[in-house]
Amino acid sequence: MTERSCAPAAAPSTATASGALASLAAPNTHERLTWRPLLWFNLLRLGSSGLLLGLSLLDPPLKPLGSADPVLYRYVAIAYLLGAALAPLALVARWPRFNLQTTALVGADIAALTLLMHASGGLGSGLGTLLVVVVAGGGLLVSGRLAFLYAALAALAVLAQSLYRVHIDQLAPTYTQAGVLGSTCFAAAALAYEMARRARRSALLASARQNEALGLARLNDEIIQRMQTGVLVIDPAQRVRLANGSAARLLGRHIARDTPLAELAPPIADALARWRSGRESPPEHSTGAYVPRFAPLGTGHTADALIFLDDTAAVNQQAQLLKLASLGRLAASIAHQVRNPLSGISHAAQLLQEDDALTADQARLVAIMLRQGERVNRIVEEVLALGRSQPVQPELLDLSPWLTQVVDTYCTSRRVPADAVALHLTPGLVTRGTPGQLQQAIENLLDNALWHAAGAQAPQVTIRTRVSGTRERPLIEIEDRGPGVPPAERERLFEPFNTNRADGTGLGLFMARELCTANQAHIDYYTPPAGGAGFRIVLADRRRRQLT
Repeated sequence: MTERSCAPAAAPSTATASGALASLAAPNTHERLTWRPLLWFNLLRLGSSGLLLGLSLLDPPLKPLGSADPVLYRYVAIAYLLGAALAPLALVARWPRFNLQTTALVGADIAALTLLMHASGGLGSGLGTLLVVVVAGGGLLVSGRLAFLYAALAALAVLAQSLYRVHIDQLAPTYTQAGVLGSTCFAAAALAYEMARRARRSALLASARQNEALGLARLNDEIIQRMQTGVLVIDPAQRVRLANGSAARLLGRHIARDTPLAELAPPIADALARWRSGRESPPEHSTGAYVPRFAPLGTGHTADALIFLDDTAAVNQQAQLLKLASLGRLAASIAHQVRNPLSGISHAAQLLQEDDALTADQARLVAIMLRQGERVNRIVEEVLALGRSQPVQPELLDLSPWLTQVVDTYCTSRRVPADAVALHLTPGLVTRGTPGQLQQAIENLLDNALWHAAGAQAPQVTIRTRVSGTRERPLIEIEDRGPGVPPAERERLFEPFNTNRADGTGLGLFMARELCTANQAHIDYYTPPAGGAGFRIVLADRRRRQLT
């Protein structure tokens, strides 16, 4: 914190804050179409190899498994089981690449099943049917013509086994059965290819729709979170299901999911209960910082409720802009109706004052006329200034250097002693507002404070900045060492033309309040601990947009 008088001082640096927004990630479609099905294919291979080996170990062995060559059958079955057990390691490592790994597994299955079929008596054993399953499974995994390659490999393996039995083992030929099995493999490959093509197209379409849905959900969440209006979704149990950042700022606390509304904001909970019971229409009265509005989400008593929290400062700002515009038109009419006769009265009084035949009493009366005429003219000027169109052009203001400049300019223009105003500034506080209007409001407060503290010791006025403890908004406190405001007069403090000064217009505090409201700021009176009078300006949140 820095302390200084009305003399110039160096401005502290501006502190800025930035936020980050988390984004949703779409599911990995490639993973669902490749590696995950390959995992199930590996589990199928592991179960099949274990079953083929286990059935051959029965006593007596299940025929015809291993009936032609039991030793070959057992060795091949053991090797097949070990290969199936080690294959998931390549799957986890994602090496080699998917198509090559799938082709290697299908080729190993074709070789193992062909040898097991040969050791079990050839095509008559029925193990050739497993080749159709392997070809169909491989065709479902891969895309393109690889499925027909698997069918060709299976057909060639069956044909080679038949030729071996005829020419080496001198057994009866089984070419017809081999041809039928090979044709079945090609048919299975064609069917698997078409099914895989349709499944991939459906999966890609579903993934695209899912990505669109996630994108819309992300867009809706972004819109809700960036709304200037607070949004709460309340379930039938009066618990929070959703809340945006504006609602958290208006309520002055972090809002977690499933927080009871009665704990978060008891007035809103009571109003919502009355609204749901139908005892009265939805209350839309202000609760201080916000105005609640209710809307149902669905029908029936089990439907969620949607609560909108309108920032009172923004609502008041809009009303204030309309009021200032109306006041401007009224002020123009006052200027036309009052200034012309006032000018004539003042001119006549000046002519009378130049008459040498005036007595002392007459001269005193003329002086009173001129003085009161000037006062009425000043009132007209201030009303015109109040009603004059002043566009709101908000910008970010670093309070420490800005207030330092405002007070220095004020002291110089009003010829106020350097030690009359003391500043206690907290560095890094930033607000959003129109500099000229806020400066005019602060100057009006300084005029009022210095007039009431004219006989006090220096510093007569103290200005400090800090952060509001409840809503995390910056505020300015202006305190004087005067007698303070009696309790009976505090309710009328900001009313126009309310003054106890003989030469005052009673518009200074009124204009200060109107200018603050036009910039989403709030001003109120308080009694400082050390006595005197204090005015607190709660400034606008820098993150909230203002009307222009």
